[in-house]
Amino acid sequence: MATQALYRRYRSQTFDELVGQEHIVRTLRNAIVDGRIGHAYLFTGPRGVGKTTVARLLAKAVNCLAEPSERPCGTCNMCVSTAEGSAVDVIEMDAASHTSVDDAREIIERVQFRPALGRYKVYIIDEVHMLSTAAFNALLKTLEEPPNHAIFVLATTEIHKVPATILSRCQRYTFNRHNVSDTVNHLRQIAITEGYHIEAGVAEAIARAATGSMRDALSIFDQLMSYGSGQVSMAMVQGLLGVTAAQEVIILAEALLNSDVAAALQVVARVASQGADMRQFSRDIVQHLRLVMLVKADPNGTTIEAAESEADAVRDQAKRAQMGSLVYWLRRMSELDYELRTSPYGQLPLELAVVEAIAGPPVSSAAPSAAPVSRPVAPPSVAPVRPSSGEVPRPSAPAPTPAPTPAPATTPHPVSPPPSHEPGNEPAPTPAPVPASAPLGDRSPLGDVTDLLERWPAIIRDLRSKSRNLEALIKSGIAPIDIQGTVITLKADNEWLLNKIQERNNVTILEEVIARYAGVSYTIRSVAEAAKRDSGSALREQIRDTTTNPLVRAAMNVFDADVVSIETPDQGETV
Repeated sequence: MATQALYRRYRSQTFDELVGQEHIVRTLRNAIVDGRIGHAYLFTGPRGVGKTTVARLLAKAVNCLAEPSERPCGTCNMCVSTAEGSAVDVIEMDAASHTSVDDAREIIERVQFRPALGRYKVYIIDEVHMLSTAAFNALLKTLEEPPNHAIFVLATTEIHKVPATILSRCQRYTFNRHNVSDTVNHLRQIAITEGYHIEAGVAEAIARAATGSMRDALSIFDQLMSYGSGQVSMAMVQGLLGVTAAQEVIILAEALLNSDVAAALQVVARVASQGADMRQFSRDIVQHLRLVMLVKADPNGTTIEAAESEADAVRDQAKRAQMGSLVYWLRRMSELDYELRTSPYGQLPLELAVVEAIAGPPVSSAAPSAAPVSRPVAPPSVAPVRPSSGEVPRPSAPAPTPAPTPAPATTPHPVSPPPSHEPGNEPAPTPAPVPASAPLGDRSPLGDVTDLLERWPAIIRDLRSKSRNLEALIKSGIAPIDIQGTVITLKADNEWLLNKIQERNNVTILEEVIARYAGVSYTIRSVAEAAKRDSGSALREQIRDTTTNPLVRAAMNVFDADVVSIETPDQGETV
């Protein structure tokens, strides 16, 4: 006979045994004691957090023979039969394999019959979001006004797929992920019960790998116990999960703090040579840097769910780290999971990310870079004026300075010389500086479209962290073609790209990224849209003029037609 899995063997049989979800346990207990049991419940949350377990506990409690404050007792006939799965009044249905409207009709027909032994007939429908639309609609009336002896408990991991009409008829309970400390304590208790010894750090590594799912944690521990010998070592965890020792993550974080590229690359090479899962290693790095960031932001209010040695390292690194650097590292490292999964070059994406993290943009706490020497600086008393063409004068060919106009003796302040431009050609207003989270090299305003094209690859690369869809759109055929003052004109290869780039969200993101590289705000517009509008106006004008022609009007009357377009002859063709 197959051995029963740990997560089934140690499934909670009473509310006291349940790990976590205190807010749900308290509410259900009070409802049972006060006799305020609802007719429909909806349990939602990630996998392995106890939704089905709590549904069975509720089914036990409503039919338990003990006092209301002690339900479920776990010892009476009703509790035992429910735990064994033999209770005829507790019906469990997997909606993933019973999705049709006929399955819903079967429930509607059987729910009318009174329970055989207990007070209530409880229907537990797991993965309810898998039901078809017709099945949901068939259940609506029964779910809204079921018989007094019927209780529905729906469970789902994808609440957004459940219709609003179903949600409004149920009491909704949201289950949280288990934190690391609760999972670690539960694993240690099970290890003691099973007679296994686990080394220091093993429970923490399993809990982090489970990402809040108690069932996943127990499944991992169950697999580790299969090695036998009554002991679970850290080496076994590393071999099974591909995780690395926490010390390697700490050493890599130290290399980032010390800007030591060689040490950081040595850690990556060492981890790769151990055969560790590089994606899991990148997740461990992100988790460690996240803890450092949280402790940096709130040293006294952040709980570090890790071993004591790792917690001490986190506190020490938080004191020396800069918040701007931590944010930049986290953003870069969080992209690695996708890159490592799709890259054919092994640990290369991680090595590149480490080098970029150390040699990348300076942190936000650094002093802003001074104005480039190659660009002229206007005198304090003279307001700089940008020519209408958007070009910035080069120092190699300075423009002649007009003779200053003498100011009256009564003028207390110096008078700026008038700008040299033609009447009616007003210069564009000087753009206001835009604060940036981190200086990005040369943050001087854009001079012309050539200057923008030089920075365009870096701008596209920065779009990746904000919107991969927008990055793909830009690469598909969108490029800058002109700059007039603070207005940047983009050209799209086709109308579909033009419509997509003109969406407000895309325009906002692109303007924000350009402002980070230029230091000033720019407005994005499209000449293609204007040209389209102008050509449309010209076409309407031509149609209006053509319809005034007597011959055309006569033809329109004879054939009951309208003029929709006009074709002009090619060059050299006789009309």
